[in-house]
Amino acid sequence: MTLIYAVADVHGDMERIRRIRSVVSENRPDVLVIAGDIINYIRPTRALAAFDKMDVPVLVVRGNSDPGYVDRYFNKFQNINSLHFKNETVGSIAFTGLSGTIPLPFCNKVGFFETLLAAKARPFIDANTVFVVHAPPRGCLDQVGGRFHSGSKMVRELIEEKHPRLVICGHIHEAAGIDKIGETTVANCALPKTGKGMLIEMALTGAPQIEMA
Repeated sequence: MTLIYAVADVHGDMERIRRIRSVVSENRPDVLVIAGDIINYIRPTRALAAFDKMDVPVLVVRGNSDPGYVDRYFNKFQNINSLHFKNETVGSIAFTGLSGTIPLPFCNKVGFFETLLAAKARPFIDANTVFVVHAPPRGCLDQVGGRFHSGSKMVRELIEEKHPRLVICGHIHEAAGIDKIGETTVANCALPKTGKGMLIEMALTGAPQIEMA
């Protein structure tokens, strides 16, 4: 069994980081996954240094509040690993991810070249993968104001094609929650709604078991 602690939309808020540290201390997860919007455009090293000191490996993707240059900062911290077009294994669980900047308002894309991004991401995803992205898939945990779907069509298409076991996302704060697309569990763990994110138990087989942290 692998225990994942998943959060998104930290936005460099030190009180949110304090709450994350408290959950890590109390629950001793095997890995902390941050599905984007880690910083708040400024002072990236302050938030990243706090995560680097967590007593657990930290896997990340960038969100729309995380400029591209933040990738260079990830490399400066030993305990933080970007999942962007990479595979990382924790315990028996394989993770991969896709960083992206999201154009607004309501017809979002992960980055500006969805076809190219999908082609590059596809080989890293299979039916046993935990797929980490910032934007939720289109039509799933992505409603803004309860009215407009604002998720990524490309992420949805990758899920329907590759059937990963779990997708961890954020971005649409008010839509945080748990849903499914086929056999894929989707967890929008945006902190502004969940408060402390989600704890996810992953066995070798079967659906993930998820509870609010």
